[in-house]
Amino acid sequence: MIGLASLHQRHSQVAAFIPSFGKGGLGRICFSQSIKFRSIPLCQRALIAKLSFAIFAVIHILSPALLLGQSKPLKEVRVPYALGGSTSFFWVAHRSGSFEKHGLKVLPIFMRGGREAVQALISRDVSMLQQGSSGVILAWAQGAKDLAVIGATGNKLDYVFVSSSAIKKPADLKGKRVAISQLGASTDFIARLAVRQLGLTEKDVALIALGAQGERWAALAGGHVDASVFQPPITVRARKAGLPVWVDFSKTDYEYVVAGPVTTRSFIKTDRETVMNFMRGLADGMDFYRDEKNKDAVIKYLGEFYKSNNTEELEETRRVYSQVSPGLPVVTVKSMENMIASDKLLSTMNINGADVMDLSFLRQLEEERKNKK
Repeated sequence: MIGLASLHQRHSQVAAFIPSFGKGGLGRICFSQSIKFRSIPLCQRALIAKLSFAIFAVIHILSPALLLGQSKPLKEVRVPYALGGSTSFFWVAHRSGSFEKHGLKVLPIFMRGGREAVQALISRDVSMLQQGSSGVILAWAQGAKDLAVIGATGNKLDYVFVSSSAIKKPADLKGKRVAISQLGASTDFIARLAVRQLGLTEKDVALIALGAQGERWAALAGGHVDASVFQPPITVRARKAGLPVWVDFSKTDYEYVVAGPVTTRSFIKTDRETVMNFMRGLADGMDFYRDEKNKDAVIKYLGEFYKSNNTEELEETRRVYSQVSPGLPVVTVKSMENMIASDKLLSTMNINGADVMDLSFLRQLEEERKNKK
């Protein structure tokens, strides 16, 4: 890139080539509008004119480079996120430089559960988040109408409900401890849904908030809880351990907003282009994730995300999410309606799922992709 100082230096170097008009020579003439042409011979005036034209031509040629050298700095955007299979798309987009391509410097902030992240968004400590949407809908229903779900990196349930080997039938879960990440988080909603599908009620089990799925797995493997819900790559461990899988949502094609980008309508109003650039970067990151030529890089980034060097588990994660997630961060009204209907509290609050969403960014993204083809 060429800055102002560099351009000035080149201007001086070009000006230095102007011959001097002095005794025994052409003499000294200042390169400015104060040149007195009437005191200079005609042949010398022609030479000055040619040199002047050459200098201005050089400046004209260098101007685009100068403008590029003064391009805007990256805009910093702090984004809370939680560990989870579909959220790994966001991490890969961050690590692969996909957001930078669209002028954003994303600063990921790990938060264990969605409730804390939603509070940070409502209080405007952050302007966007990448989290499960169940807590967002609950906050919206309770008065935080500024919240807006704008996409999803997971639009179908990908969890499995797993128990210890001591559980031989669903009825054995009565009175047992079921680990979730945090009350009000997606795992809370999904665990309740799984329990109901097994013919039990939520009161039949004790929901214990233990954090991310690595911690929940350690608790289940150590006998401290009796069941939990997991996504890849923990599903590989459960399968290897021979633990019973009572509900496998990934096989049901059940539309549900597992995780995705959320912002506020006030931020959209004041800085819509930043939100759009975030969606562009996220979509590019999802493409990077699925592209086979990037497999090694994606495995490396997933290892950072999960703090794991278990190649088998990381490859399983990449394989599963490359298949189940669409080409764009798509969220559907149906997935939002299913989330509301499946929750005991939300289903009584007369919520219209479409009211919580802003699909204009997805529509613009789809249009931009279509025009590129």
